[in-house]
Amino acid sequence: MSPATQISRIRQRIAQLVRERQMAEKVLLQRPPLLKGSFNEVRRTCGNPGCKCARGEKHTCRQLSASVGGKTRTRNVPRQYAAKVKRLTENYRRFRRARSAWGQTNRRILELINELEAARTVSDFHDESGRQKG
Repeated sequence: MSPATQISRIRQRIAQLVRERQMAEKVLLQRPPLLKGSFNEVRRTCGNPGCKCARGEKHTCRQLSASVGGKTRTRNVPRQYAAKVKRLTENYRRFRRARSAWGQTNRRILELINELEAARTVSDFHDESGRQKG
């Protein structure tokens, strides 16, 4: 492959990565509130021997789990807040995915810029008469 073709392909790939980075930036710059953690609905028993859950009809419990100070903490979420908590945790996951993609894309762009520099760098300089300079 000729140097010009190699340079062109590197530049095209950089342009594609810049577009991908812009998509991640769009998500990162949105304003919805975020809630760190995971929202889950679990089925459990309460321990009361006369309850329906003792016969197999378990209770639905909504929970938010998050790491706080290096420890996972789980809190029950009241039914009326479940939809909002779920939406906020989804916003957080979307933000974190976009943040990760943005960082990976920038690392790849930097690698390609290094390749571009290497492809464009001449090994030595000759003047028009063919004599080596400097």
